[in-house]
Amino acid sequence: MGIRHRVVSWLPWYRRRVREVDLERELRDHLDLEAEEQQEAGLSPEEAAYAARRALGNTAQIKEDVRMAWGFHWLETLLQDLRYGLRQLRHNPGFTIVAVFTLCLGIGASTSIFSVADAVLLRPLPYPNPQQIVRVWEQTPNSHRINFAQSNFDDFRTQNNTFATLAEYEQWLSSVSGGSEPVRVNIANVSSDFFKTLGVEPFRGRLFAPDEQRPHGAPAVIVSYDYWQ
Repeated sequence: MGIRHRVVSWLPWYRRRVREVDLERELRDHLDLEAEEQQEAGLSPEEAAYAARRALGNTAQIKEDVRMAWGFHWLETLLQDLRYGLRQLRHNPGFTIVAVFTLCLGIGASTSIFSVADAVLLRPLPYPNPQQIVRVWEQTPNSHRINFAQSNFDDFRTQNNTFATLAEYEQWLSSVSGGSEPVRVNIANVSSDFFKTLGVEPFRGRLFAPDEQRPHGAPAVIVSYDYWQ
């Protein structure tokens, strides 16, 4: 005879004790029913009880199979592992401190690395068609990359048959005063086609005027949105 039981794929966790009681009752009912059949076949009560247990098989394995069918076995195993781990950590405070400190360092380092990788490698550049924007260098005889000399860049732009537009920029970190206190900001000198090459327009105001793009022309600056804020 097979054991008759209800297989429940999901039930609230608080009903686990009820399910365990139901399982125990079903096992007992099956044993009693099997023992009655054995007694009707002519066995004594003791022999019938033994034959029923033998026919039923390993009750511990049956319970484990039923719990697996409930779908909470993995959660029970996880909770057991967590309880064991917490007990071990409580009994070894020195190891616990070192482990927690190591985890904090690892999580912090991983978060920082992912933030940099996301900003530099994964997140697309905030420009139209960012996959079409490239940076060009000169290369020295020993394979080092260097920025273009002005005369070389002018020649390259004149002979260019590959890129839609070319622009040059020079960037550095500097201190800017005038507010409540000096701040360190990124500053760049850019050529006249810089914003056209990136495909962007100012959020407010205008781009550089023609007389501001000549050597020794009128000084002008375009600030970033963050700096303006």
